[in-house]
Amino acid sequence: MEMRTQELNRLKIMGKSIECSCRLIIKVFDTEIARIEKQLDKKVQEQAEWTERKAILVSAPGVGNTLAYTLLADMPELGTMNNKQAAALVGVAPINRDSGKCRGKRRIQGGRANVRTTL
Repeated sequence: MEMRTQELNRLKIMGKSIECSCRLIIKVFDTEIARIEKQLDKKVQEQAEWTERKAILVSAPGVGNTLAYTLLADMPELGTMNNKQAAALVGVAPINRDSGKCRGKRRIQGGRANVRTTL
């Protein structure tokens, strides 16, 4: 997905002579993405629990197949914890930097990098 996005960005600044080659590469990426998504759909449909979880995830606004597959693969414990625990596990929950009476900045850090970048 990232490489496809990179090629789309390059396409905007390329000259006409290279544009055809760039479009061909994008088609190859589209074909591979479609093939992989079909394989993932097949694997998810084989497991009733995964099918149910994917349906719940995709029903949320802004969650598509890519994020749903990432969450299913990289956060199997999803559904067994509350929203704050899940946010901390991904690394998007603000962490306190307090010490005694000193109140530091809240920052997000750590967590599961693959899930975080997909979000």
